[in-house]
Amino acid sequence: MSEGARNQIVEYLNDTRFVVLATVDNEQSPVLRSLGSFVADGYTIYFSTQKNSNKVEQIQGNPKIVLFFQHENQELSSFVNVSVHGTAQAISEPAETDRAIQQLSSRNPRFKERAEKGELQDTVIYKVDARELKVLDFSKGIGPSAVEVIAV
Repeated sequence: MSEGARNQIVEYLNDTRFVVLATVDNEQSPVLRSLGSFVADGYTIYFSTQKNSNKVEQIQGNPKIVLFFQHENQELSSFVNVSVHGTAQAISEPAETDRAIQQLSSRNPRFKERAEKGELQDTVIYKVDARELKVLDFSKGIGPSAVEVIAV
């Protein structure tokens, strides 16, 4: 994959307003929810959530997750979405935590404000290193020709 194509995907990820996080619960049933606090750093995705949320428990039980990126109000002929498959890992190493906070803050002024005020003690930050991306792009056709699977 060319560097230009890679950059286009990362730009698409970061231009997405909300993503859908897919986990599984303790009965192995899928659970979906929207997230607004996320950022793509290349094919690494950082997201934050409250430490006492159900998703934290679900990720501890099974860290394999999918993040689904899709822009609103797209024309069908040029419709695109991207799913990022990977393993979510809570980060705690100071340098990586600082990088994640910097990245999340660049996308979300409210997150930056909370970080500067020291209000992240009840927040966990996850890092997802993509192992696979699935890009659906209807400008390349309909059906299998519209799907590109990228192993990372």
